[in-house]
Amino acid sequence: MISAINITKTYTGQDGTITALGGVSFKVRRGDFVAVIGRSGTGKSTLLGVTGGLLKPSSGEVFLDGQSVWNLDEQSRARFRGQKIGFVFQNASVISSLTVLENVVLPQSFLPKSTTANMSRAMNLIESVGLGHRTHAYPDQLSGGEKRRVAIASALMNDPPLLLADEPTGDLDSETESEIMSLFANLWQSGTTIIMVTHNQQLANYANRIFKMDDGLIIESSGQTEAEDSFS
Repeated sequence: MISAINITKTYTGQDGTITALGGVSFKVRRGDFVAVIGRSGTGKSTLLGVTGGLLKPSSGEVFLDGQSVWNLDEQSRARFRGQKIGFVFQNASVISSLTVLENVVLPQSFLPKSTTANMSRAMNLIESVGLGHRTHAYPDQLSGGEKRRVAIASALMNDPPLLLADEPTGDLDSETESEIMSLFANLWQSGTTIIMVTHNQQLANYANRIFKMDDGLIIESSGQTEAEDSFS
């Protein structure tokens, strides 16, 4: 599903050049749940941004379902992201002026599908994340965990085959964290491919594969089959 080849990302500032990714290669199979772990500043979020077509690499290529993500023009890449990828970030991406239902259905406005189908799918997703009783509530009426659930439902609105999550439980209490991770596990079991960045080893145990990062490189991986290429 995903093939990343020798990805680098460098930044140039007053203190010189900083290498966020130093030549990372990996493959993710359809149906994998991959946890990317490591200390802060090791390149985890940068890797996720490059993989998802949000952050342009300095060099290297990323292929998703055979399409080179970074060979697309900006408009085509945005449309490709909308069709293929759902994003969940630590700071829940909800719009305060929209209700739960309006937030969830919003991604469909970028794709040509019927309004009736949109609303039906949105309602089903809201029910699936346990917020059926909060459909018409606004974000300022929700808890942090409920906002995260709205963000997850919104990320799934276009039925993407791939979900990218960056520290999705980082600011939540342990009970809510467990609820969100159970939701992720259910999504994975239903066929969604997930790549999740986390610094929490316990959360990584939900995944069937683990990539450990340090100094902009994947230094260790588990759950890889012998038939797959090794990391470089």
